[in-house]
Amino acid sequence: MNTERSTDHIWPENCNPLRGGLKGRLAEDFCVLQGTVDALTRYLEQQAPEPVRSTGLDTLREMSRRIQRLERLADNAADLALGTQLRQLRPTFPLELADHLRGVCTCAQEELAACGRAVRLTLRNETERGLWLEADEALLNSLLANLISNSVRAGADTVELTCTENRRLVYRDNGPGAAPEAVAMLTEGTVTGDLLNRGVTGLLLVREYAAALGWKTEEVQETDGFSVVFALPQHCPDPSRLVLADDANSRQQMLAQCRHCLRREFAAVLEE
Repeated sequence: MNTERSTDHIWPENCNPLRGGLKGRLAEDFCVLQGTVDALTRYLEQQAPEPVRSTGLDTLREMSRRIQRLERLADNAADLALGTQLRQLRPTFPLELADHLRGVCTCAQEELAACGRAVRLTLRNETERGLWLEADEALLNSLLANLISNSVRAGADTVELTCTENRRLVYRDNGPGAAPEAVAMLTEGTVTGDLLNRGVTGLLLVREYAAALGWKTEEVQETDGFSVVFALPQHCPDPSRLVLADDANSRQQMLAQCRHCLRREFAAVLEE
């Protein structure tokens, strides 16, 4: 028995703004841009003489990388513009958090290694029966991808995630820690112009994603490195959403989606 999304829940009517609204229009434009670059790349590979081929291909590879970075920034900007409306626009499904985090740690460590970053990610599960909640996997993956990329850019080489019995998710790294104003923005929503000028988009997104998931960001306890605690909502299972499913197939799908999210985040951020 596994909790699996049914086709009745995949695209509720209120998801239309995500498909055809701001995010949909941005995605369409970036698709056209990337398709044009791909077509030019194939033309140069097959038709152009040297040195035009090599010079042109180098330029197109850089353009493709820039497009991916811009697409990520545009997607993040759209999420910030939607704010907590994401909670109403995105469907949620039953999810066992510790199992999901275990997959995230594995994928993130492998993708970071591919980027030349030696980072150790570990999971501590202090729960006995698992930590179930209603969540949208895409939002959860984006929240974690932003936290992890921020940690790595700050110089952390160890990240620890802890699921507690009192329904808390604790994120902790061994980096230099965050400035007090950045912590206040994350936990209290206090944003200053100076802080925005210094760039805290990742943490701002983490706060919005947490709010969209119905999570509350609690005050960070004094600790070495950076740490944040999320208080998770209570879970009231809906029996109608429990269906028979192939656990192996569901997990492979989850890992593929998680890997895609992490790869895009790391490629855009860690190569800057």
